[in-house]
Amino acid sequence: MKNKIILASILLLAILGAGTFGVLTHSYSNGVRTGKLVKLSKRGMLLKTYEGTLDLGSGDKLTWDFSIHDDKLGAELVKHTGQIVQLEYREILFKLFYLTKYDIIKWSPVTQEKDLALLCRMVDAARRGRGLVGQLRALIMQHDPGLLPIVRRCQKQ
Repeated sequence: MKNKIILASILLLAILGAGTFGVLTHSYSNGVRTGKLVKLSKRGMLLKTYEGTLDLGSGDKLTWDFSIHDDKLGAELVKHTGQIVQLEYREILFKLFYLTKYDIIKWSPVTQEKDLALLCRMVDAARRGRGLVGQLRALIMQHDPGLLPIVRRCQKQ
């Protein structure tokens, strides 16, 4: 009888633990927001997260607060504070250990048209140098392959 009670208690704790984990990590919505990254700081005592603010620029609510649970993603995004970024997020049901219910899962920089125009001017100048285009392409592929599609947009203009 005593063994059955212990086994039932362990089973009940396992079910409650799995249910709690599911409720705290399940996302019920996701989306994308774009704005200027104005604040990002690492917070917490036991579970450290990055907490940030995005300036949306217009509308009723001008700022949006979010959390980043992934340390690598947060450390990467810190370097882009003050820039316009696009953040992909998931909204979790409860914010037990975090300041917000919005967890950033992916991000990308937003290219400004002025920046693209300057890049296109540089690409046009590089085309005039013999052999330079091949060298630049190799360097871009080696160090920043994500830049190549942006450079190709300049060729179509």
